[in-house]
Amino acid sequence: MKPDQHRESASDGQDPPARLRLKLATAEDVRRELARIYREGKSGHRDVSEVSKLANVLQILNRCISTDDLEARIRVLEEATKGGRV
Repeated sequence: MKPDQHRESASDGQDPPARLRLKLATAEDVRRELARIYREGKSGHRDVSEVSKLANVLQILNRCISTDDLEARIRVLEEATKGGRV
C-alpha cells in the first residue's frame, strides 16, 4: 500500500488539516498568543473550555521559555566571573 492510500483510508478520504505554525519562541510571542486566544473566547469564536486548555499549555510553555532565559543569563554571569575567582 502506498503512504497516500494509508492516509486516505485513515482519514476517510479527507485531506489532513493543515499544520498551524505559530512563532512561540519568546515570552512576548506567548503573551500575544494568549491575548489572541482570550479575545477569541471572549467574543464567542472559541469555546471557553478550549481557551482554558490552550491557555494552560501556553503558561507551561512560557515557564519553559523563562527558565531557559534564566539559565542562559546565569551561564553568562558564571562565565564572566570565572576569571575573577581565586
